[in-house]
Amino acid sequence: MKKLLYSIYVRFICFFIGILIISALLSFGIVTAFQLNDIKAMVQKQLEDKVSAIDSLTQEGNIPLEEAVRYMDGKELTIQVYKNRDEILKAKHYLLLAEDLKQLEPGRILTGELSSKPPLPISVAIIQGYYVTVYPEMDNNQIVRFQKTVQTVLLTAIVLGSFLILLAVSMVVKPIKKISRASVEVANGTFDVHIQHKGKDEIGELVNNFNIMVQELKANEYLHKEFVSSVSHEFKTPLSSINGFAELLKTQDLSIKVKEEYTDIIIQESKRLSNLSSNLLRLSKLDHQAVQFRRDIFQLDEQIRRIILLLQDSWENKQIQLQVDLDQVSFRGDEELLQQVWLNLLVNAIKFTPEHGKISVILKKQHSELVFSIRDNGIGIKESDVKRIFERFYKADKSRSDHGTGLGLSIVKKIVEIHEGKILVESEFGKGSLFKVVLPMGEIKKIGS
Repeated sequence: MKKLLYSIYVRFICFFIGILIISALLSFGIVTAFQLNDIKAMVQKQLEDKVSAIDSLTQEGNIPLEEAVRYMDGKELTIQVYKNRDEILKAKHYLLLAEDLKQLEPGRILTGELSSKPPLPISVAIIQGYYVTVYPEMDNNQIVRFQKTVQTVLLTAIVLGSFLILLAVSMVVKPIKKISRASVEVANGTFDVHIQHKGKDEIGELVNNFNIMVQELKANEYLHKEFVSSVSHEFKTPLSSINGFAELLKTQDLSIKVKEEYTDIIIQESKRLSNLSSNLLRLSKLDHQAVQFRRDIFQLDEQIRRIILLLQDSWENKQIQLQVDLDQVSFRGDEELLQQVWLNLLVNAIKFTPEHGKISVILKKQHSELVFSIRDNGIGIKESDVKRIFERFYKADKSRSDHGTGLGLSIVKKIVEIHEGKILVESEFGKGSLFKVVLPMGEIKKIGS
């Protein structure tokens, strides 16, 4: 019962029916106040005409008063004759003053009201020495009929209006109830929920946004499960290798060379686990804005040159031809985070470029933006993989899946976005790839600000 009282459905109904009743009563009061006075005036005129007609019959027609009254007595009117004013005053249903009756003279008509509900008009005249009163019948007159008609119309309007309000509120609340039930399902982990609603009003917009939200939650749930599965797989593979080669090291007849080889594999897989943990922690901090974002002014071109020199052994061992064209640029941003961007992109370019290949590294100012591009003539990326390379744990080159964590480009993208930039990729399978980072030169917002 308490839940029903707090229901928006009941509140809507009470609110609108309350407005309907108040409006109807106000309308009834206004109409009655103006129209009823006109009807009373009309009835009063009819009473006076009736009294005048009786007076004319007795004076001009020489008809006895009793016969004239009987002749004029008709429907909706009551005519009574009193011998003197004291008899009238004794009648409790007359609202007449003794002083007014005392001043009444033959040929004049006194008007007043009956003590009835509603108050009815009355006309009094002295005819042939008698006091003649004329007033409408109590239950059958224009005033009573008017009030009954207005009351009937009022009651009909309230009943019909209440029914229509119930219908309208039901139509309005129905999609809200659907959203409420669907929300419970979503809260319980069911994301295969879709609410049908054809309206284009605010409720329709709410339903549409709810459906979009559920689809996003469903997609996030899928990504979450895929992420957990990928993390489990990425940890399981090196752990299995470490466990396997550790068991093999227990074998007594292994040569020193083989033992060293197995030990190197264990060390390599341990480093891989360490890198995976570090990258996951770094990505988590970036996602939750837990990284202390520093805004320092530094030479961006010099930073890129230092990274190229840092990787010199890697590209020289593969005899890669490196073309470098860097504009002198002072940039305000997080130097440590951006270093990870250039390092990751250069490492990938060197890794996937064949021996005697070419890599070009370019940094240019373009209006209010900085554009860093790195192009290689390596193995390239398939068109179907290009859209997914920034997904976590996604590896376009399945044949080299053991050489990385699949988190590098995800971290790169996140760092670029923190700097309010964007990263673009163009690639043709078998011919090479172009990665382009665009950063704004203006003021950079701090994380969480």
